[in-house]
Amino acid sequence: MAETAYFRGEGGHVWEMNLPLSEAHARREQEGALVRVNQDGSPYQETSEPAVPQRPAKSASKKDWVAYAVSQGADEAEAESATRDELAEAYGDTEPQ
Repeated sequence: MAETAYFRGEGGHVWEMNLPLSEAHARREQEGALVRVNQDGSPYQETSEPAVPQRPAKSASKKDWVAYAVSQGADEAEAESATRDELAEAYGDTEPQ
């Protein structure tokens, strides 16, 4: 799955683009014609640390629980093979506040 990012173009429209940018888009970014922004168009600030997902609610989707379990050190394949309830029991001591 390709990583995506959002960029504001010269006309002000926000575009979702795959990373790494194509050579032409990278050149336009260097020239200032494309500016990386958040999805809502607000200024983008790169973080030095990857975001760690918050522990989801017990009723959250399996996808959310897999992402959380992996962020806590679980093997991705093992997390994918577990049920949502098994992941919630293993990684969710209490309901989020």
